[in-house]
Amino acid sequence: MRIVFVIFICFLSMNCFAAWKNVGGKVKSITTYATTETILVTISSHGEDVPECSNKSVFAISKDISSEARARMYSMLLAARATDRSVTLAYNHEGNCEPWGSNQDAYRRITRMY
Repeated sequence: MRIVFVIFICFLSMNCFAAWKNVGGKVKSITTYATTETILVTISSHGEDVPECSNKSVFAISKDISSEARARMYSMLLAARATDRSVTLAYNHEGNCEPWGSNQDAYRRITRMY
């Protein structure tokens, strides 16, 4: 019984969190489509790969976030592109890929931008 209790306490004390990766660079392209709410972004640096995501060079502003948040991110990208300034994109180091067509794990999903 003691062993079960000790194992249970050990599990409660473990820290579980998703680590964000950051990548900065100049906006090379912003792609939107009439058929989806997802916005695709390419910047001058590819950042670190996320093994689950098949595309290693394009990031996505997800269709699953609110339209207001998506519009703010899109505005930031447009302003950075127009002024030739760099942006920093944050994304999860594992999982959290944006689906595209039949590929459920296509693009690295942007979680934060500055």
